[in-house]
Amino acid sequence: GARRLAALKLLAKAGTIARDHGVPCLVIDDDAASEISLAENVQRAAMDVMDEVDAFAALVAEGMSIDDVARRFGATLRHVEQRLALARLSPKIKVAYRKGEVSLDAARAFCISDDPVQQETVFRQLAKPIVHAAGVRAHLTQGRVPANDRLAALVGVDAYEAAGGRVVRDLFEPDLVYLDDGDLLRRLAYEKAEGWRATLLAEGWGWIDINLGHARFEGIASERLHPSTRPLDAAERERLSQVEAEMAALEALLADAHDDDPRFVDLDRLDGDRDAIRDAARDWDPALMRHAGVVISLDHDGRPSFAKGVIKRADLKTIAKLRARAGVDPVAGAGGASTDKTTDKAPDPATSPPATGGPRLSRGLVEQLTGARTTALRAALAQHPHAALALLVHALGARSAGAAPTPGVDVVNRPHPANDAAPFDAARTALRDRWIDDPLTRLEALMQASVHDLLVALAVLVAETIDLRHAGTDADGPDRQNFADALAGALDLDMTAWWSPDLDFWMRCPKAFILGALADAPTIAAPAPEDRMARAAAFGRMTRAELAAAATQMLAGAGWLPDLLATPVRRGAFALTPEGQDAVEGLGVAGAAGAAGTPEMAQNLAGV
Repeated sequence: GARRLAALKLLAKAGTIARDHGVPCLVIDDDAASEISLAENVQRAAMDVMDEVDAFAALVAEGMSIDDVARRFGATLRHVEQRLALARLSPKIKVAYRKGEVSLDAARAFCISDDPVQQETVFRQLAKPIVHAAGVRAHLTQGRVPANDRLAALVGVDAYEAAGGRVVRDLFEPDLVYLDDGDLLRRLAYEKAEGWRATLLAEGWGWIDINLGHARFEGIASERLHPSTRPLDAAERERLSQVEAEMAALEALLADAHDDDPRFVDLDRLDGDRDAIRDAARDWDPALMRHAGVVISLDHDGRPSFAKGVIKRADLKTIAKLRARAGVDPVAGAGGASTDKTTDKAPDPATSPPATGGPRLSRGLVEQLTGARTTALRAALAQHPHAALALLVHALGARSAGAAPTPGVDVVNRPHPANDAAPFDAARTALRDRWIDDPLTRLEALMQASVHDLLVALAVLVAETIDLRHAGTDADGPDRQNFADALAGALDLDMTAWWSPDLDFWMRCPKAFILGALADAPTIAAPAPEDRMARAAAFGRMTRAELAAAATQMLAGAGWLPDLLATPVRRGAFALTPEGQDAVEGLGVAGAAGAAGTPEMAQNLAGV
């Protein structure tokens, strides 16, 4: 009532009410005082957090249930549980909060541990004031495994709990879940992998290596066995068409979905069904299988990957003898006369896109990024008539020779709609304004136009056919990406002038993707290694929303681009400067060889 008494005095001083104005007062006993005070402050004006925490805790200690407290004061059950979690904090941390040595977010982070001794140990280790919740969590969760770890994804939180594992959930950050028993988690993961081992050994493979972490296998040859492939029968073709149709429909529904949409599980299941149909049509030579094996590993999402036909260097001679005895050409493949061009041929590093091994972006986000690059390429191509002419000849020549069409370039002149940039839109509008409707009159005008004017018009028309968008999982996605890279390199396209990451972009990215981007941030890369590791550990404890905000701030103006948008360095982009040439010639051949032996000169030469 202190505020109300002060208000009444102010009204009396202003003459609004008389000094002897009667004010009704309610006299209550001591037992109800705490509850009445709490209700007045919670429902009218927010009281200090720790005062509210202590008041809620006192009511529960007196026998009131959490549900009763929530109903009594019109609060959510989660709000009351959070306040009671703060009530269990070490008294030293509560005192530090009241003194301003610990922020509210940091105090909440301390609640991830129920052990006051551990809380106080971390409190003593951290510099004051303690304001960063992520740093507190990083110290308190050492030794625990986050639920988004690939081993946890493989085993599953439910299976881990069913085996007696303890799960720690952050009341204040629903996305933060930790598994307390790393040994139990690893045992469950390897038990699951042992089941795969038994199945693969029963298929006839000579050995199985399991790599659920980051181990490296020694003694592995570069050569692999490959299966022979038979044509699919009618039932298999029908089933494959059905699975692919279901995948296409589901991919359309997931076009703008977040990475954690549960329907991606159904998509992965269908993808597995498709692989199973294709695998059923592949036959491995049993005699060779006994001398080769399978490497089992996990991707970042915890999905198993089976690399079949791996050969150890010690078995190369044995396999060569078996092939020679069977009359198999070693160049044709270890599985005999294989006809599966897509699986038996090793990918060419010069033409295949790099396997980043990083977290997968959603289809909708990949399509949005490649759409932004398409917009930039169309605008750039419209300003380069020579490049447009070269692209036109490239595409028309491929069709003339009966070769595969150029990916993403529709030269039959079906303009693809796009949110084009203003310069390109203006050039196209200007061309259409000059367009003559009558075909004969138009042909005559074009015949009289200069080569320069024709090339300018051609550049706009060819640019209009460009559509190099893809969703990352399309069949022609790699081809479109490779062609977009090549075209961007030819045009010296700088995507930082057309696109920059904003908060909406980061909010749609997986957490692991944001962590990888933040690792390259200038403010992270500059400090000492131990500081970088500490900062990275702190980021790892943040929610995706917190990471998105951090990435938006730390990468603003840094020119950061995802791999999908980066323009590869084209051949001939760098040249030795005259000064560099003089320096190299001044060293002489012998001098250069000797000088390059020192680390400093080797670095200088490498830099030139």
